[in-house]
Amino acid sequence: MKTQKNKRLTNGLTVLYILLTLGMGTAIFANIISIQWVHGDEWDKRRAERENKVEDEPARRGDILSSDGKVLVTTLTKCDLYLDLANYPELDKKGAQKFSQKTGEPLFKGPIQDSDFYKYLDTVCLMLNRAFPNHSVEYYHEKISSERKKDAPSRFFKVQTGVPYSVWNDIRKVPGWGRGVATRNGDKPVMRQVREPIYDDMAHNVLGFANALEKGTYTGLEGYYDSILRGVDGKYYCHRLTKSMWSEEDPARKGMVTRQKGGGSEEEVIYDTIMLSRRQDGKSIVSTIDTRYQDIAESSLRNLMRKYGGKAGCAILMEVKTGYVLACANLAVDTTAHDYREVRDRNVAVENRYEPGSTFKTVVLTAMLNDPAIKLDTAMRVRASKKDFGGKGALITDSHDHHDEVTGKVVDTFNIREVIERSSNVGMAELGWMYYHNRRDTLVTLVKEVFPYDFLNPDLECDEARSTINDLKQSKRDLLVYCFGHTTAVSPLRVLTFYNALAADGRMVKPLFCRAIVDNHGNRTEMPPVVLREHAFSRESARMVRDMLVGVVNHKGGTGYRDYLRTDKYTIAGKTGTAEVKGKGVNNSTFVGFFPAEEPRYSCLVFVENTPLGGVGMGMVFRDIADCVMAIDKKLGVDKFTRTELQDDSAMAATRPYLARGDQQELMELYRKLKLPYLSTDSSSHWVRFRTANDSMDARYVPYAPAEGTVPNCVGMTAKDAVAILHEAGYRVKVQGYGKVRSQSPRAGQALKAGNTVEVILK
Repeated sequence: MKTQKNKRLTNGLTVLYILLTLGMGTAIFANIISIQWVHGDEWDKRRAERENKVEDEPARRGDILSSDGKVLVTTLTKCDLYLDLANYPELDKKGAQKFSQKTGEPLFKGPIQDSDFYKYLDTVCLMLNRAFPNHSVEYYHEKISSERKKDAPSRFFKVQTGVPYSVWNDIRKVPGWGRGVATRNGDKPVMRQVREPIYDDMAHNVLGFANALEKGTYTGLEGYYDSILRGVDGKYYCHRLTKSMWSEEDPARKGMVTRQKGGGSEEEVIYDTIMLSRRQDGKSIVSTIDTRYQDIAESSLRNLMRKYGGKAGCAILMEVKTGYVLACANLAVDTTAHDYREVRDRNVAVENRYEPGSTFKTVVLTAMLNDPAIKLDTAMRVRASKKDFGGKGALITDSHDHHDEVTGKVVDTFNIREVIERSSNVGMAELGWMYYHNRRDTLVTLVKEVFPYDFLNPDLECDEARSTINDLKQSKRDLLVYCFGHTTAVSPLRVLTFYNALAADGRMVKPLFCRAIVDNHGNRTEMPPVVLREHAFSRESARMVRDMLVGVVNHKGGTGYRDYLRTDKYTIAGKTGTAEVKGKGVNNSTFVGFFPAEEPRYSCLVFVENTPLGGVGMGMVFRDIADCVMAIDKKLGVDKFTRTELQDDSAMAATRPYLARGDQQELMELYRKLKLPYLSTDSSSHWVRFRTANDSMDARYVPYAPAEGTVPNCVGMTAKDAVAILHEAGYRVKVQGYGKVRSQSPRAGQALKAGNTVEVILK
């Protein structure tokens, strides 16, 4: 009975086993069906993600070059140096500490053996010290050795970031150190591409900084031309095979194949890579910056600010015809370095906004000269001493009284030329009130026509300063002080753009910081000048104001009449500007102008914020820059200047005979005998000079009256006329050669006391 029961139990268990087996098989079969047919696509996708991927091959960013052929910014490989300093006891099979048979000392093991570590540690520290002089050899020795001596040294110890690749690679080659230098930081390589300025912080705000908050973006030229510099990353397909093996039958291996190693430290994984798209390295750009001019601009401005103080400043040098900015120094106080240097995102030239002071007087005067509703005579006289125009705050005074150079008495009136030369606030206020107290909007409109109040939009990624003007209708004083550069705020670059147009006879061009783009095959595409206004104001107005700016520097009594602004080699034309910062005893000071005045080729502006100096003090930096340019630019020469006006006149008036300058009565008689029309703006003048045609009038003779105490311009005159005009001015004359005057010494416009000798050369 018992046996039968056991038999039944056994049979029951067998049936149960069979049923369970069939059930599990059915489930397994169902799972296989589900994986293969129902969820097959999803699992194939997961497998493909593990076995295949597309990688990027980063493009190399293009270089930024200087206009004189130097590399200013390039892409370099930098590495972060991490060391595996693990140093654990070496054990025998029983787990006991091993000891050296020679010395009896306990043995340790790690990626860097003790013998190699201490033998070459000083060598490694010396390499790092040479790459980073701010840290001594002892600093690195202490840092690395102290970590090594710990009970549990770090296996990923950060020694130094940003190590040049050459130094990092040399450390890897130090005997016994190779295995201890990490090549990856987790899943990222320790090696990376970085942008590196070659000349430290030279022109850094122009070249551009990497944005700290938004990775991969830049300021300056780097930001503006980012799409050109960046290039296009390449892409390649990666297929993972078995460990350290290639599958020759793999159908994916088509086209260009590159073998590449990767993976973790425990095993090497081989990838078969197929190029999907080639990388296209970025193009390079040629900036307008000339390192020779930039260097002198920065060093001279820095020396001035170190000596006299200031919050920030800039020095800008521009080509008159093209608008190319050859130098743009932007210095500000660096509290960490206790010096003046290029501070991140402090582009003073473009982003600063300040009251321009007296540099704005020429802007307002040019606007008045451009006004068809009035006719200014530069010989007219206006009040020069303090005047109360009536009403609250309408008493206008200059910073000091003007005195006659001979009698020493206070001067009550100036002609318009003297208003600019001596920078009379009262004189400009008088002109503004005389013609515009009932037409204030008209004055602002006229100024906007000649001055670039709108955004210049330079080819730099930066926050360009917005210009402002007070509503002149609200206050009588606002109108009066506007005429000499207050109640308005503009950037230094806008002021220079206007003066550059003065030098170019009214042609206003946009400041440019990129000269050309160069592709990877060396093909160069030039960036042409951009004309903002072909005729911002008339040529006649421009030349009239230019003559006044020459007087500012070269006429006694002019605000720029300083020895350091005058030279026998060339002439500077410029204007001072001093805007007092209320309650602080300092000024925002500017000197702006162009040179050589006889044939303006370069314009320049120097500005310092919160300095005890006045605008004329900025002329010291201006002169340093001008001297550098004149020494380097071989196209410029003193002899050329004495002949330029004659050459220009002959080129533009070859249709009839003429003399560049001469006695008007004799010229009239000559034209009468030749039966040719004689055109003159003032037939009563004794001396005249030939004026080429412009938009408003045909070529004709205009009065020529050399300033008192300066050498007349005799170029183009007959010997007889040259001797006569020089004698009238009180000079002795030495004549060489025959024909018309081709050159003279001293140059025209130079201050010279009566009784001195002027030599003229005829050819």
